[in-house]
Amino acid sequence: MEKSEEIIKVLKSKLSKKSWEMWFGTFSVKNVSETLITFSVGNIFIKDWLNQKYHKQFKETIKEVFGRDVPYVIEDELASEEATKEKKKTERLIRKRPVVYSEFNKEYTFENFVVGPFNEEAYDGTLEVAKDPGKMNPFFVYGGVGLGKTHLLHAMGNYLIQNSPDVRVMYVTAEKFMNDLVMAIRNNSTQEFRKNFREKIDVLIIDDIQFLMGKNGIQSELFHTLNHLLDHSKQIVLCSDRTPTQLSEFQPRLVSRFQMGLVVKVYDPDIETAMQIARTFAQRNGLLLSNEMAREIALSSDNVRTIKGIVTKLAFKSMKSGVNADTVANAVRDVVGKGVSLKGPASEKEAFFQVLSGVFDVLPAELDAKIRTANLSRARQIGMYFARKYLHKTFSEIGTWFARDHSSVVYSCKKVEESLRKGNSKVREKVFLLQKLLRKQSGESAG
Repeated sequence: MEKSEEIIKVLKSKLSKKSWEMWFGTFSVKNVSETLITFSVGNIFIKDWLNQKYHKQFKETIKEVFGRDVPYVIEDELASEEATKEKKKTERLIRKRPVVYSEFNKEYTFENFVVGPFNEEAYDGTLEVAKDPGKMNPFFVYGGVGLGKTHLLHAMGNYLIQNSPDVRVMYVTAEKFMNDLVMAIRNNSTQEFRKNFREKIDVLIIDDIQFLMGKNGIQSELFHTLNHLLDHSKQIVLCSDRTPTQLSEFQPRLVSRFQMGLVVKVYDPDIETAMQIARTFAQRNGLLLSNEMAREIALSSDNVRTIKGIVTKLAFKSMKSGVNADTVANAVRDVVGKGVSLKGPASEKEAFFQVLSGVFDVLPAELDAKIRTANLSRARQIGMYFARKYLHKTFSEIGTWFARDHSSVVYSCKKVEESLRKGNSKVREKVFLLQKLLRKQSGESAG
């Protein structure tokens, strides 16, 4: 048996099946020598996670296989790919300069994006579109505020400029699209506007598309622009804070266009990924966070943007007092402030339904309606279970909230309990998200 195969066999024996399937799907032994072992994984997030969580198992495995300690390193495939491409580019005597229609933030790259379960699909989709524009068209990415959607859009633009200089890419916000059109109409230059947005570009990226809700005239121009681009196999990328079907006051024909390609969501980060994001931002600021510090920042943050804000504040404070539990707590307090009470102007049911609807991408009014879809049923069942276990509601109260009879509530609670007992990770994740979001609303633990 070769050393690389033996390493895999021994390492696998030291891990649970679940851990191996979740974190080692892209793992491989890239190179083996007497002085260094090189492993490879899919991206920098997995690389950092394995270095942090499985260092002991790696050392034990190598010592068992070689009979002594041998240093090891973990490389991520994406960084290696990019480094190889960059090397080839620098070797060219003449490199064609791209035609730049938009300025992209140089810090927003795929390499600088922390990938986790909550955003992996959006990351993969954006990277695939950047590698092969027109393949998935249109590409629609949505999610809450501050979760990294704009970072992905700029990463796509930077990737295209670096790797495909012939591709002409334009990034605009929906507000700028509208303002440019209004100005063109005033100046009697709509033909020039249409030429800029239809003929001069190969990729059109529009951020915050929800800004155009209710603006029927602008939507009509957008519809014809998108049709022209689609007819000419040009890539369209759209970004929103809600799903296509939740874009109220949008023309149905536009919503239909949005849905015809690839639609992906950026979810709220799970606690482990949020901690890794905090560590990554801290490292870029020359700071080292303990697990307790990273956890406090993660639990205090609703999104990636807030995590970054807390770490930035922490970096500023650390110049005088260093990094410790007190400076972390002060940075969190300065950025986040006090929590908002769950029992505010809205009723407890309304506040709970608002959070529950966000977790499952449904409307609050649908939760106690007679509408039946698979996603709504899951939302109701988990909502009933959560209300019983964590909000301590009676079966009768829960039945009133969800407009369901006593037997339906009891059945739902038992079904979710059984799923959790069997280790259903998807159900557990939804329950965790509800706990986290409600804790952020109330400023206290939901459990």
